[in-house]
Amino acid sequence: MLLEAGDVGSDDAKVEADADLDADAAMPPPRAGALAPLRDPLQRFLAEARRYRRLSDEEERALGSAVRLKGDMTAARTLVVHNLRLVIAIAYQYRRAWTNILDLFQEGSVGLMEAVKRWEPTLGPKFGTYAAYWIRAYVLKFLLTNSRLIHVGNTRAGRKLFFRLEKERQKLLAAGFEPTPKLLAAKLDVTEKDLDEVRQHLDSREVSIDPTGPVDGGGEGVYPLAERLASGGVSPESEAARAELTDALQRFIVGFRDGLKDARERAVWQEHLATEEPVALGELGTRFGVSKQRMGQIADQLKRRFRTEIVEQLGPDIRTDWLD
Repeated sequence: MLLEAGDVGSDDAKVEADADLDADAAMPPPRAGALAPLRDPLQRFLAEARRYRRLSDEEERALGSAVRLKGDMTAARTLVVHNLRLVIAIAYQYRRAWTNILDLFQEGSVGLMEAVKRWEPTLGPKFGTYAAYWIRAYVLKFLLTNSRLIHVGNTRAGRKLFFRLEKERQKLLAAGFEPTPKLLAAKLDVTEKDLDEVRQHLDSREVSIDPTGPVDGGGEGVYPLAERLASGGVSPESEAARAELTDALQRFIVGFRDGLKDARERAVWQEHLATEEPVALGELGTRFGVSKQRMGQIADQLKRRFRTEIVEQLGPDIRTDWLD
């Protein structure tokens, strides 16, 4: 679980949320006859959270028991909406790390729903204390995944260093110590290898794969980096050559089939060699009144003739191992 930055108790968080919402509620109402101002999504979310009072511990445990024992979705929703203030309080702790606070509200709400699903009301922790961990975990996971193009929070060390590396470095400098990798790794309880890997990602500059303008003022645009990187797929030239070879092979197979005049040869080719569900040679032999071994000899003759003719027409590099 991600618990590396800004840890506060759930009760303190609820107090902060109540203060924010009460300040919003103290705004003067529009004068009579005036048009109501348009409310942005942030204000609508805050207003929605303000509609629901805080539940007592007994009420939350009763609702939690209904969710755990009966799968009561109404009780689960009640727990969620009455704790939206906690989501707001925790999300506001990270508002400087992301431009749109609503995204953090959304991720925190998902964490709140996860807490409702997992909380065991018969155990000690209050719901708010338990939910705070899940809310913060989902908010931090969102920030670690989306705040940079290169993800550095995919490991426990990465999650810890993402928020604490620079803070610990400044703390050591203020205390008069040189923030060497060995000292930083010891302070943060990570290996020097993990520290160096995450530090390189955090200190490196992210380069856009699209150019922002012409180079050297020449007036001519440059190709985007995405168009100058080698593709991992097949080149257009190889695709065209493959399509041409496929067409030539298909024409040859049709011509070879049409050139078979003997009924037994045509049956062996169409029903045994050139089909996804071949008919047994013994069955074909019974149809034509010959043995299975004789039909096998006809099949071998056809394969040798096909190999010889296709190599003559399409070259020795053509693959014929599929006939085996």
